[in-house]
Amino acid sequence: MTIYKRRNIDPSQPALLVEHLSTGYPGNRYALSDISFTINAGERVAVIGPNGAGKSTLFKAIVGLLQFTHGHISIYGADCYSSHIYVGYVPQQSEIDWSFPVSVYDVVMMGRNRHIGWFRWPGKSDRAIVNDILDHLSLADLAKRQISELSGGQRRRVFIARALAQDARVLLLDEPFSGVDQHAEGEIVEALEILTRRRITILLSTHHLEKAALHFDKVMVLNGELLAYGPPADALTPQRLRDAFGPAMPIFLHDHDLPLYRQSEA
Repeated sequence: MTIYKRRNIDPSQPALLVEHLSTGYPGNRYALSDISFTINAGERVAVIGPNGAGKSTLFKAIVGLLQFTHGHISIYGADCYSSHIYVGYVPQQSEIDWSFPVSVYDVVMMGRNRHIGWFRWPGKSDRAIVNDILDHLSLADLAKRQISELSGGQRRRVFIARALAQDARVLLLDEPFSGVDQHAEGEIVEALEILTRRRITILLSTHHLEKAALHFDKVMVLNGELLAYGPPADALTPQRLRDAFGPAMPIFLHDHDLPLYRQSEA
């Protein structure tokens, strides 16, 4: 993939630092309480927890869609309010208007808007970057297709491509494996590998514990608070899973040091 100029960042700083974050929605109690964690550049972190655990709330707080009352978020050492340009966000599929008449090419080009500026047309370099990304993510043949015509896996890859065009250094993906078939899951995993090779930090929410164990450096277990954070073998323990999902959840045990999980008797 073509390498193009990136904004200056301080590589000595964590890619994402969250300190004592408590946040929620107007009129409701905090959805998340006193959350703290650090993610280094290029790491892949899976966020797991039951529905309503605060996974989407965390992502929205990081990208500035929520006003959090307490805590601090920084991206490469800069306050998140001044460094949103470093962050790409792929929301859940249900939050996107897929009927909007726009092509795959146009969606990816939207990632260049901050570089192009207001009331200006994309330049030759912008078009070259978008075409290169489409080709690298095997989307070139779909460039003229409307996003409403795409499969679930193709749609996820289009929005990952937009984040690449934006030159995001931290990418948040909210349930990208939800509602897609096994082939599409494999395509998404391949896209994540491309991002990792480019040292893009990934924070991804999922209900797939096996994928969290196999494809991520660390796992974050949430349920209103941070229950565990660390390597999969440390975070995905029977007790942590019971804490998050309740005692009735079937337990997944791993074999020795291998991050492979199988269902067993609770």
